[in-house]
Amino acid sequence: MSQGVFHRLDGVARNISPFFVTLLLVLMALLPIRVTDFGPIVPAVALIGVFFWSVHRPDLMPIWAVFIIGFVQDLLTGGAWGPGIVGLLVAHALVAWQHRFFLAASFVLIWCVFMLVAAVAMAVTWMFTCMAMMTYIDPEPVFFQFLMTVAIYPCLAWVFLRGQRLFQR
Repeated sequence: MSQGVFHRLDGVARNISPFFVTLLLVLMALLPIRVTDFGPIVPAVALIGVFFWSVHRPDLMPIWAVFIIGFVQDLLTGGAWGPGIVGLLVAHALVAWQHRFFLAASFVLIWCVFMLVAAVAMAVTWMFTCMAMMTYIDPEPVFFQFLMTVAIYPCLAWVFLRGQRLFQR
């Protein structure tokens, strides 16, 4: 009987790990780093996590999890509530819309699609932030955040793939 309980707990832990890993990345991205002017261009690690898990294991990154990740990110950044949620939901929706495309795609192709999805999601987030703050915000930091996000995607994707293989054992 206890074998069944531990087996079910193991299954639950494996199923919620992408959600909690992405939340952990959100928290780590908000840690203070003593690098001048790094704050505005911190990579959008939540976007990377949502995109990766929506492509490779969409069953483990449902829309409610994306909403909670976006809400926590908006809550902790101290900005307007909503733009981060909308950006992540747009990214999730774009991936879900074309999920069959990703089934046989190579890493390079997925990375190129990530560039497009990240550009759209970050532009939507920037636009909603401008509307929520009722002011024009310079898009230059968003552009550099986009570049940092695209540059770090392969590293995090590699870590996520290793974790996914570990969980499949």
